[in-house]
Amino acid sequence: MFTGIDDVDWASMGHAYTDSATDVPDLLRDLASDDPDCRETALDGMYGALHHQGDVYDSTVACIPFLFELVTAEGVADRGAVVHLLCSIAGEREPDPEEIGGLFEDEEEDAAFVQPFLDAWAAVRGRADVFLGLLADPDAGVRAAAAAALAHVHPDPARALGALRDRLAVERDPEAVGALVDAIGRVGAGHRDALGAEAGAVLQEVVAVASHPEQRLAGLVQLARCEVTALPEDLAETVLDIMRLAHEQEEAEQEEAEQEEAEQEEAEREEVEREEAGQTEAEQERPRTDTMVSYLRELEATQRRGVDASRAGDLLEELHRALGDHTEPRFDLLVGQLQTPDWGQRMAAVDMAGTLLTGWRAPDDLPVALLARQLVEDEPRLSERALTELGHVAPIARVVGDVLAVCVREWDDSWEPADWEETLFGRALKALALQGDERAVPALIEVLAREGTVPEGLGTWVERIGAEGAAALGPELHRRLAALPSGHGGPARERLVDALGALTRPESLPLLVEMIEPGIGRMSLWSLARALTRYGSAGAEAGPRLRELVDSPSVPLEIRLDAAAALTAVDGGGEPLLPLVRRGLESDKWLELSPALRAATALGPVAAPLAPRLRRLLATHDTHMDVLVALWKAARDVDEVLPMLLDKWAAFPGTRPAVTACLMEMGLAAAPALPLIRAELACPRRHSNDRRDDGSSAMSMRHDVAADERLLRDCRRLLALAGPS
Repeated sequence: MFTGIDDVDWASMGHAYTDSATDVPDLLRDLASDDPDCRETALDGMYGALHHQGDVYDSTVACIPFLFELVTAEGVADRGAVVHLLCSIAGEREPDPEEIGGLFEDEEEDAAFVQPFLDAWAAVRGRADVFLGLLADPDAGVRAAAAAALAHVHPDPARALGALRDRLAVERDPEAVGALVDAIGRVGAGHRDALGAEAGAVLQEVVAVASHPEQRLAGLVQLARCEVTALPEDLAETVLDIMRLAHEQEEAEQEEAEQEEAEQEEAEREEVEREEAGQTEAEQERPRTDTMVSYLRELEATQRRGVDASRAGDLLEELHRALGDHTEPRFDLLVGQLQTPDWGQRMAAVDMAGTLLTGWRAPDDLPVALLARQLVEDEPRLSERALTELGHVAPIARVVGDVLAVCVREWDDSWEPADWEETLFGRALKALALQGDERAVPALIEVLAREGTVPEGLGTWVERIGAEGAAALGPELHRRLAALPSGHGGPARERLVDALGALTRPESLPLLVEMIEPGIGRMSLWSLARALTRYGSAGAEAGPRLRELVDSPSVPLEIRLDAAAALTAVDGGGEPLLPLVRRGLESDKWLELSPALRAATALGPVAAPLAPRLRRLLATHDTHMDVLVALWKAARDVDEVLPMLLDKWAAFPGTRPAVTACLMEMGLAAAPALPLIRAELACPRRHSNDRRDDGSSAMSMRHDVAADERLLRDCRRLLALAGPS
């Protein structure tokens, strides 16, 4: 083995830790060692030195022929790990020099850095036929790794698929079968037009005839990836049945462990009795007979052993990702998951409910109702997770308001002022308030009266409930804010100001005005500006204080600009503010540009002289919707702004609520946007969920349901305004 390894000029090559790769031959030889510790250390060294953080070096490329020689040596253990190393060295896909390069200013140096990546990809693919032979290797781990490698790097996907299909027909090892199923799905998904149907047919057979439920579930996952239309109509029922087997297996294992413990104790007791009675030990076993009963008993036991509960849960999550925008089966699955008797599966289902309900638009209220159903269980961790998700989906969860109101009452004695937000009471109160439910108000009053910490989202809570519904909170909010020392209070002060601003309570206006002073911090003024803006002309009392800030050269520009925006709201502001706002718009600091854009937006048509500057800003800040909104407010030119709004809609989905708000102001003139509006209403995805890969990181993402519901509301209004199509 390793013929010619000493003829390679390793000293002229380098890797992550040295400019001389003379240690590489020993690493390669150690990969073939009989000592498992030696092999593991060598493999770690290969990843650490020759494939450090995914990089590829000239010495890495020089290793490839020897690694291929190693994986074909049947007497060597752990060769599957070496196959995986080869695939990792090749890379996920054909290297893109533009993507890999750019680290070095010198073009030759940069090209030298990129070249090993290109060489490694070509070298592994050029020898990929080796993996075809490894599908029949005596080592099941090697066969499994070879299947993954064929899907990953073989240059002829049709040939790879044929080999995978043929091996699947005779493979009996569960690990290797799983790898074959996964590889077939990946080839079909990667070449859907040419091979999707062929791969789908193989996977359909797996789903239909596989003896192991886990293999059937794996087949469904891959079928969803490469030929989703071939999924069975009873997909949800099939998957839930597999998950039921997983649950039953867990219960059976627990019972078996308890029984073994009891039998051990009984055996020890009987041994003592036999010794005392002079008896001999005799084992009694249930006889095996060639009957259907025995066959069915053994078949059921085999099926139960074939389901790994944690692996089944992972596969179920993969299935959700693979289904993507095919939401009907996903929500059917979720409904079933939330009703399973298995506590662990329901915990996973609660997480999936958060992913689905915030990332996609639910067909009805049932998933939310079942999410709230978890609160009746005597299981604090399950309730905590469910309440967290109910907070995320509050705008679409009003159907469970009664349940949350009962929870707030029942858990009212379970909190202390310092940490009430993290209790079940606090989580339930947050979810109820975010629904805009007035029944949250008495509990909020009690929290504030007992000097409980001021919650971060208090202003949003009060805004959702509404000024009228939350009016009873006013005196307590006022008391807590007035009790804070001047110039102190930090986030609590800003949160209380936000909440009072949402109420626009006349009695609290003098308190808010008093807080406007030359030394005020930016965040404090920002919250005050928002609050006073809500008062509108009713807040004229704040005008003189705000004007002092605006006119004071010693006050930071960003604070003067926020004051200008508020001044515009309470007394009209007007043209005298234009020079200050123009100065902010000319700043290259976003800290100053952002409040300038808010001020320009607040000025509306008065800011028309600023339109040329706003147009220039669009060229350098095309991702910022604030610039385009300010231009629309200032110029009110539909012909100019509408095309840009439509471009924003397509390029930056997160801007769609703001775009739609502008379209609403354009009225019938926004008719060219109607096709986009109709498409949005028909889309199963929430607008901010534009992660089309639906990777594992996306599964933990929680999207803004409130913004999406506002978008849908405005889209429906635009369609109604336009009339029948």
